[in-house]
This record gives sequence, C-alpha cells and structure tokens, in this order.
Amino acid sequence: MEAETLAFLSGHPQGFSTEGVCLRHPASGQRLLLTAQTFRFRVRQHVRHAAGGRVSRWDLRRRLLGLGSARVLCLGQLLTSGDYAYAAKGLSPELLTRLLLATADVLAGPTCGYRAVVIKDLGPPGAPEGLLLQDSGFLSLPADPVMHLDLTPFATPEDYLDRLSSKYRVRYRRARGKLGELVRRRLSPEEVGHYLPRLYALYLETSRGADVNVVHLQPDYFGWLGRSGQLHAYFTPDAELVGFTSGLPNGPVYQAHFLGLEEAYKYSHHLYHNMLYDLLEDAIRSGYDRLDYGRTALEIKSSVGAEPRYYDSWLRIHPQWLNPFVPAFLSAVFTPPAWEARNPFKGR
Repeated sequence: MEAETLAFLSGHPQGFSTEGVCLRHPASGQRLLLTAQTFRFRVRQHVRHAAGGRVSRWDLRRRLLGLGSARVLCLGQLLTSGDYAYAAKGLSPELLTRLLLATADVLAGPTCGYRAVVIKDLGPPGAPEGLLLQDSGFLSLPADPVMHLDLTPFATPEDYLDRLSSKYRVRYRRARGKLGELVRRRLSPEEVGHYLPRLYALYLETSRGADVNVVHLQPDYFGWLGRSGQLHAYFTPDAELVGFTSGLPNGPVYQAHFLGLEEAYKYSHHLYHNMLYDLLEDAIRSGYDRLDYGRTALEIKSSVGAEPRYYDSWLRIHPQWLNPFVPAFLSAVFTPPAWEARNPFKGR
C-alpha cells in the first residue's frame, strides 16, 4: 500500500487496474486503507482445465461459465497473498466489516457495472469478520494456504542445515549438487533492462502452469522489480539465462515473488528446488524473521520447512439472487489439490 507501489500499478496495469482507498473518521483519527483492484474474469483465459484435477473439459458448469466474462472488484492484493487485505488500527471486527460492506456497496453498486466483489485474504478461517460477511451474503472462496517459514531459529544458513534431519540434509546436498555449473547472481536495474525480453519469456513459460491466474504481468513490472525488489538470475557457463527469482523486502518479512525458469532445468538441475533454498539463504543472511513463499507447490515448500497459513477470501455476486447457486459452480473453477505436509526438521 506504499504510495510508490500504488502509483506504479495505477500507471502500469498488470491485467487489472489499481486504486487506493482511504476512509477517515475525523473525530477519532481512525482510518482504514484498502487497495481496490478491478479485473475482468474469464474462465477460459484464467483457469486451466486441470485446476484441482477434478473438472472435465466437458463439465456443463464449466462450459456455461466459459460463455461470458465478469467485471470483478477486488478489495485486497492480487499480486501477493497473506494478511495484506487492509491496514487499520483500533477497528473492531464489527466496525471493520461494516466499513468493508459499505465500501463494496459504494464502489460496486448496481449501476457500476460489476458482477462480483471479492474481499481477498481477509483473515484466518473462523475470524469474526468472515462470519459477519457470511451473514451478509458473501461466500467463502476455495484457496491454497500461504506457505511461511519461521527464520528466527537460524542466525546463519549453517544453523538451518544443522536443524535438518539426516534424510532432508541428504536431499539438500543432492539438490545443491545437481545445480552443477549454473551460476546465480543478483541483477542490477540496468541488467534487468538488458535481459528483460528473456526474463519475460521465462515468466510466461512458468505462469502458464498456474491453475488460476487473473494477473497478466507486463514487461515493465520486471523493470520495477529490478528497482524496488531483488531479482536474481541463473546462468549457464555460456551466459544463457535459464531462470530467475524475485523477492520483496517487507519489514521483518522477505516475500518470495514471481519467478521463471526453463522447464528442462527444473528436472536436470533441480532448479526449482534450488531456488527455494537460495531464497531461504538470502532471507537468513539478510536478517529477516520470516520467509513468505506464497501459494502453490505446497508439498515441496513444506519439504524445506515452510508451514501453511490459511486465509479466507470472500465473494458476492450481483444480482444477489444468483449467490445461492455459486457454491455449485465453484468446484468447476478451482478445487484445492490434496497434498501431504512434510517435516524436514529434527525433533518436530
């Protein structure tokens, strides 16, 4: 919600438009900050047929949904996951919910052309705000958890290795050995500009594998990442760029952000696994308390020590008489995949 970030996203849409919303109460000084992002949802464009692994391409629900599109207002952050839906102090759950409902009614009223409102990552399951939204006709959306790794036990990467069980220490060393001749280094903003076509091509190659993706980053976003975040690239001995990771410092949290890699290197060099380890070691060496790996690839992220945190997102359709039919269609859009949590640490 920093002004610089909002200004960039407002001027450079990434598959959606962005605005900041600030509600103030003059007498008390209380305020509520929200990010309002608008996109047009199209099932055929934004959801893979394999999403959740249970939906046939001949499913009648999927075919009906694929006939049209819907303009959606999202109160929350489409480019990150976790407890970033709003910023406020001293607001009770009841008052926060009333303000969210009022904001949604004003911004996405019947004459504004929206078919749906999403309040993204509002809080953990069972939070009072979510229960109150449910009473107001909102429906909970299925979503993967966000994978977080507590870094406070580790002063150095060696501390992390010492905490691994022998089985996972062997896996770590095997993955590191597979990296072979690939060299990783941080790119300067000027280098990001030089390699931008290749970085963008790798992002597109990787993003095509996402089950649900309403974000369509433009090349200029990676230029912004090179200035505002940290972007590391992987090179072959012939100086061919075959992968990259990005990270955003956020107070005590280091947020793993978008990445891209050439699919063949994912297996031959265990490149994705090595990316997870490299982000982890970057975060430890820089003194962060927590590493936010985001959503997706849940099992492999748990194998390096990340644990799931669940956040509820909420949906309301316009006109409201359609809302009772939404649950029957949600599983045709996305079903969270089954996965097994791993524990790489000794004595846990």
